[in-house]
Amino acid sequence: MDLALEAKVGQLLMVGYPRREITPFLRNLISEYNLGGVIHFARNVGELRRFAELNAELQELAGRSPSGAPLFSAVDQEGGTIARLTQGLAVAPSAMALGAAGSPELTKQVCAAAACDLRAVGINMNLAPGVDVNSNPHNPVIGVRSFGEDPLLVASLGAAAIRGYQRYLAAVAKHFPGHGDVDLDPHHHLPVLSHGRQRLEEIELVPFRAAVAAGVAGIMAAHVVFPALESREKLPASLSPRVLTGLLREELGYEGLIITDCMEMAAIKQTVGTVEGAVQAIAAGADLAIISHSEDLQAQALQALVAAVREGRIPEERIDQSLQRILKLKRHLARQLDLKPGGPEHVEIMREAIRRSITLVRDGGNLPLGGEPILVVEFQEQAATQAEDVLLGVGPLARALQEKGSAKLQAAAVGSSGSDQELAAVLAQARQAAKVLVVTSDAHRNPAQVGLVGALLAEHGRVIVVGSRTPYELQAFPEVPTYIAAYGSRPLVWDVVAEVLLGKAQAGGRLPVSIPGLT
Repeated sequence: MDLALEAKVGQLLMVGYPRREITPFLRNLISEYNLGGVIHFARNVGELRRFAELNAELQELAGRSPSGAPLFSAVDQEGGTIARLTQGLAVAPSAMALGAAGSPELTKQVCAAAACDLRAVGINMNLAPGVDVNSNPHNPVIGVRSFGEDPLLVASLGAAAIRGYQRYLAAVAKHFPGHGDVDLDPHHHLPVLSHGRQRLEEIELVPFRAAVAAGVAGIMAAHVVFPALESREKLPASLSPRVLTGLLREELGYEGLIITDCMEMAAIKQTVGTVEGAVQAIAAGADLAIISHSEDLQAQALQALVAAVREGRIPEERIDQSLQRILKLKRHLARQLDLKPGGPEHVEIMREAIRRSITLVRDGGNLPLGGEPILVVEFQEQAATQAEDVLLGVGPLARALQEKGSAKLQAAAVGSSGSDQELAAVLAQARQAAKVLVVTSDAHRNPAQVGLVGALLAEHGRVIVVGSRTPYELQAFPEVPTYIAAYGSRPLVWDVVAEVLLGKAQAGGRLPVSIPGLT
């Protein structure tokens, strides 16, 4: 394909946009500068029919671009709390829930159903699955986004997820070469993972080798520094030729797309800068650079990449290599599929996966719940990291219990900070209840939640805790007699948890992570 340099470079960018319609800037970027892809966030998604129409409009514009190539229409729809589309379709359980279920076949079915729904509304690339091995209980950004701490389990389920997704769209495994043992969030800092090469081979790289073998369409590079792989100080994997070209391309033999994580994360923006980061990433071997928010930075990155080629900093051959990979995948994705989102069979697949994931870690004789007075205490849930975008489509467990027939139930909602007045009110209500059910969310990072559970345990022997995210929080209150790991907080999860609490269903999951001091 004979394209001007600007049109070649345009294909190497994926951008976000601010609203639920095509902005003049985005329209121009597609029609004049041959943009490669768009990434959708919750801010862009409304009613599903309208969102599908928006994607069709975007692809129509792309058809009139210099190359005529379709856009990558991408989204982070990992499942659990990482989901941009939450209304009108069944949201998949989190990766850690699937890890607790432990079935590659079930994982493949879940991901195929999710991909079918996404493709029905015009999404052709899902930035999932995460195949990070969550070996660090204090990891602030992965957690339930990981299948677990066992690299072989993560490799098996990651490969199954890829095969499921790629029945309908392009899957992207992330975050290469492994994000599971960091203790900083790259949205805010530049993490460093100092393990030696042997440890990386035994843990972090295992799932990525499996992803390559499964034929994954894309691999996303992490904004994490790996001194064992790159000797230059403070150079993250996403900007490293040794990692992207030397390790991923040459050693692992990967031939698909290499995609950056968002170049506006602080790990890049506050170090080399978003624009310079995009140039370095492409020079290092990335095929697609993501800039999710700022139109100014998107325009500057396009100009800087063109200038880098003209000045000889990036050989045009390097651009052509990426262009060939991009167009090859787009040709593969161009097939038309007649699909509809949100079918009841998909809901049942998700429900079965959730049922097989819910984990009864311990029970000190509190279950099942019967006709006794129950107090349900739930903290106001909000997005834990920027990766979650806006947390939509979550619901209260108390409502699910009432719908399942739990009549003598009182509900208490507590703010995320848990004021002294709220604590006193909850304790007063607890004295009138036979059992107290507390829904927590990564309580080991929230002193208010730990304090409330501790105060309830001091005054009330019959306390049940349901953890809505990682079960690592159990180390903060090991004396809790009954603990259930739910790995999520969406209505379908609470529907199944309510059945387990009431003895109408069995919890089928096993912990996919160990809890320090307890397991």
